[in-house]
Amino acid sequence: MPSFSPRSGKANYIKSRGEYFYYRRVIPAKFRPFFEDKTEWNIKLTATTDAARRAEAGALAHEHNAMMVADLDKVAKFSHSKVDNTLDMKLDLSPEMQPVNVRIPPFEFYRNGKLIKTYKIAGSSDPEFLREAELEGYFIMSPAEMRRQVKLGRLRQSIKVADNPDAKELAKLRFKNVRRSIDEMAPAGSETLMSILPEMHEKKKPRDATKKGHYKAIDEFIDLHGNLPLKNITKRHVADYVSHMAGLVINGKPIAPTTVKQRLDKLVAILQFAASIDAVDYNVGKNVKAPKDTRPLGDQTYKPFDKSEVRILIDVATSIWTKRRYMTRKTQMTRMTDFSTALHMLIWTGARPEEICQLRVDDVNLDRMGIMITNVSDDLVSRERRLKNEVSVRGVPIHNTLLPRLADHIVHVKNVSNSGLLFPSFEPELDTGRYARPMSTEWTKYLRKHVTSDPQKVLYSLRHSWGGESIDCGMSETMRNSIMGHASDSASSSAKRYTHHFDDLENMLVWVNRMDCVDG
Repeated sequence: MPSFSPRSGKANYIKSRGEYFYYRRVIPAKFRPFFEDKTEWNIKLTATTDAARRAEAGALAHEHNAMMVADLDKVAKFSHSKVDNTLDMKLDLSPEMQPVNVRIPPFEFYRNGKLIKTYKIAGSSDPEFLREAELEGYFIMSPAEMRRQVKLGRLRQSIKVADNPDAKELAKLRFKNVRRSIDEMAPAGSETLMSILPEMHEKKKPRDATKKGHYKAIDEFIDLHGNLPLKNITKRHVADYVSHMAGLVINGKPIAPTTVKQRLDKLVAILQFAASIDAVDYNVGKNVKAPKDTRPLGDQTYKPFDKSEVRILIDVATSIWTKRRYMTRKTQMTRMTDFSTALHMLIWTGARPEEICQLRVDDVNLDRMGIMITNVSDDLVSRERRLKNEVSVRGVPIHNTLLPRLADHIVHVKNVSNSGLLFPSFEPELDTGRYARPMSTEWTKYLRKHVTSDPQKVLYSLRHSWGGESIDCGMSETMRNSIMGHASDSASSSAKRYTHHFDDLENMLVWVNRMDCVDG
């Protein structure tokens, strides 16, 4: 509430009109919103003598002064919203909060076809804040509705003071349009995509990169449709979002269909969570299709490195990691060999970067020449292993070229760390982090510029390079799928039989050792 200092002196605001006397006083403009936008008090005095009228007018002036010097900390409370950078606001002008009894509610708003008078209002972009305020008896509004309600109040006044029929008719038309827009708005405290996301993240605990993807998809959806309540989102809204994304152009190029699909998948996942907790009846985005990718097959995914690029990658990485000084002795003792060994494992195993970087020492069996890629929980005080799907659990053979490097690495790691991790310096700081982040950062900041300018070639491309080499050496599709952790289309596939055992490891080793992922 604005600050106020009563007039000094003996102002009693008594005015006469014929044989009657009135208490007349102009209301300061900054206080008019708190008094139904009145411009002045005009109250007929009932006393019959001058002394009695002065006393009566003085009592009214004291009441009005008290109303305008009310304790701001009592009637108005502000805080920063948890949703964005706006302010949450509560304003309470209830009689018990005022020095005098305010008999008529000072606020009047339109809602559900009628005017509502109230002492208490709350405004915020945070649905949770508004739901709590509503339980406390506040008339709640989103910032968008608050702006419309203020506009509606001004239009009501313009109708009253219109000086000709045309002006009054125009004001009435504008009034109806604003009232209709308020009717179309959902209740301010209802759940939205943005308000439900923290709960989803709390329960699902996704990676940081996944969280960012969720927020990005929601921001784009809100930019197009507004922050709609979940119950107001239709299949058409989702389909229009997909069409909108497919038509965007960034840096002179349209967004790839695979990127549009990823955005849609994020949005559908949030809607599915909303359905699972009964925030909505069903997932309206479930049957919305992403645009078909009509690009050549080679442009739809990561491209493999050719062998000359793999050799350059090894040489450049070895040079950089050997010459670099690290910040702490512990990091220096492990980070260089971690980088080097992990890179060679990506080249010779065909595994995904995260699968390799999150390995434990006990996952490697040098005697059998096999690596177990699994997500089984262990007793290590580290973030648990996570795999893409159940087919990803498998045994991977160790190529003859990789075996001595891996053996030396394990000896080194056991001497400098008791963490149990195969790559101790890759351990993420956050529970939702990625073990492969250091490798990804190295590629982006230091290695890419020396190897290739093709944006479709990344560290993950080493997996595609391995797959191509396995085909060239004559490996069967069933065995390749089993080693790479792909579901096989073959009816005779034995991939699942080898998921938890190295039953076919000897046969795998024969074929893997025919591969040369670097030379040739």
